[in-house]
Amino acid sequence: MFEDSELIWPALEMLLKVLGWIFWALVLLWAIGGVLNFPGSQFTLGIVLLVVVLGGLFGAAAYWGNRAIFIYGIWCFDLFVLLALWTIQPRSDRVWAADMERGISVRYVDDVAILRNVRDFRYDTESDFEADWVERRIPLGGLQKVWLGVEQIAAWEGVAHVFVTFEYVDEQQQSQALAVSAEIHRQQGEEFAVFPGLYRNFELTYVVGTERDLIGLRTHVRVDPVRLYPLEIDRVGVKNLFKDVLRRAEKLQVEPEFYHTITNNCASNMLYHLNKLAPSPVSKWDKRVIFSGLVDRIAYSLDVVPDVSSLEEMRAKYLVNIANFELDEHYSQKLRDVGFQHQNSPEVVQ
Repeated sequence: MFEDSELIWPALEMLLKVLGWIFWALVLLWAIGGVLNFPGSQFTLGIVLLVVVLGGLFGAAAYWGNRAIFIYGIWCFDLFVLLALWTIQPRSDRVWAADMERGISVRYVDDVAILRNVRDFRYDTESDFEADWVERRIPLGGLQKVWLGVEQIAAWEGVAHVFVTFEYVDEQQQSQALAVSAEIHRQQGEEFAVFPGLYRNFELTYVVGTERDLIGLRTHVRVDPVRLYPLEIDRVGVKNLFKDVLRRAEKLQVEPEFYHTITNNCASNMLYHLNKLAPSPVSKWDKRVIFSGLVDRIAYSLDVVPDVSSLEEMRAKYLVNIANFELDEHYSQKLRDVGFQHQNSPEVVQ
């Protein structure tokens, strides 16, 4: 037994060294990404800074013949990037893009939620639209159903945008709907990108709007594949979910947060609310949340989407077919009446 330890300890020491070097390299890669995607900086300037710092450390280590200068110098460089990023704080007073410039306002009167600044834009193209911010009165007792929306935005199914939409009956006993989407709070001229989203480049906001706007923009203007899944949640749960979502939407306007591509994105925010109703909460580190296009696998595994026997059937059944209706004032009604009719079910990759 003691003789065996002569082999175990060197092997264990080697394993720890390898793991240490891997961790050192990963932290360095993160810091390099932080320099190249530092908020407000230019990519070229970042390249120059990296060449100067890394080249200087390597040159110093070679000149004095001491690799520790390079190793520990890199750790100091990593720490400097971390502290520099940490000094940047989210703000709510930037010059926002036209479709992001107003935040939702909510007040309750006699069990009716009165929402101001509900977005109801009319689009010719994504950049050519007629702006309109409207007021909606939503009786809490009229809330009927919540739907989970998944917009596929890339060829691979794992990349998607996730949102929710609430179906309700208004004070005139008409069926209506309201959609809510967690997105980057875009400034004028700003566009989302995956890597900058890891380094405090974007604030987070909840966009609250009509389905014609938030869903129609995705189905008829961007022409992205969109799936809408009705969730089997009782009406008390729908009411609590609705109030919880709006509470966070308002809070983000006075207590801004940074969007993060992995930990504070569209899927993790919708999961934050839905988890409060789930019997066993799902971790935001679940791969089906990190790769948000897989979030419908969570819905299927929890058996909260009715009348489906497989993931493939669920995805095919609730894929929106835009061939049957237009983007007009009757969008929500037609979406539910004819939007899920398919002559041939598409092939779905699991």
